[in-house]
Amino acid sequence: MIWREHEDDFIMIRQHDHAKLSGEFARHFNPEYIEQDERWDEVLIGCEQHDRGWIPLDEIPLWDDAKQIPFSFMHFPEPAKLVFYRYGINELENMTSYGGMLASYHYAALVGHYGEEDPFGIAFVQEEKERQERLKAQLNPNEKALKFHRSILELCDDLSLYVCLNDPGVSKENEQDWWKEGFEVGKKFAFTNDQAIMPKWVDEHTVSLSPFPFEAPFTLELVYRKVTKKDIQQSGIAQAFADAEKQTWNIEFVSSQS
Repeated sequence: MIWREHEDDFIMIRQHDHAKLSGEFARHFNPEYIEQDERWDEVLIGCEQHDRGWIPLDEIPLWDDAKQIPFSFMHFPEPAKLVFYRYGINELENMTSYGGMLASYHYAALVGHYGEEDPFGIAFVQEEKERQERLKAQLNPNEKALKFHRSILELCDDLSLYVCLNDPGVSKENEQDWWKEGFEVGKKFAFTNDQAIMPKWVDEHTVSLSPFPFEAPFTLELVYRKVTKKDIQQSGIAQAFADAEKQTWNIEFVSSQS
């Protein structure tokens, strides 16, 4: 689960809804900037479905009694989280082997970054390396294309998390710290001239990007639920989430030059 805390409520977003936005970003990517378009349909599925492992977990959100907040993807218990990472990659591989390989690289890099000394993390990364070698032998992918497609998934994931973790219209200084200096993955694309891609909330319904990676401005719907702390206290997090109405927030993505 992804959430933002306010004084009286939590804005809660299911991981799979976030992943669907990732897929939409990939679909709007400027064709002139797609350096490698082979297996592109599978790349789109990989972006859209990369968080499938969270689907069963997000059906019933869990409450962290120690911190008095919902468990989020950032502090969910590691051994259990890795089980569902693996489950999701397996499911995606069954849908598209190439998309599963992209997700495997994506999660192995993520876990390898923070789980270098964790035995569960070490085992997970090793298993995913074995999966990657198996799939590479099976698919014989173009290595340059694979590198580019991994960067596409990383960018689309970052951009989707950016709009999920920040309150609409937030000032740059009050953003989530991860992207105050922009999306570093942007430097991996030829069209950026070695620049990070800088996001900024222009207003509550508009995000600007520089450089702009998409073909034209477009609008997406972010699906969320506002779960009040009062309802959580009275009914528990699972029931309060189930009772909360699904809502949508329209966000337009534009070039900072427009």
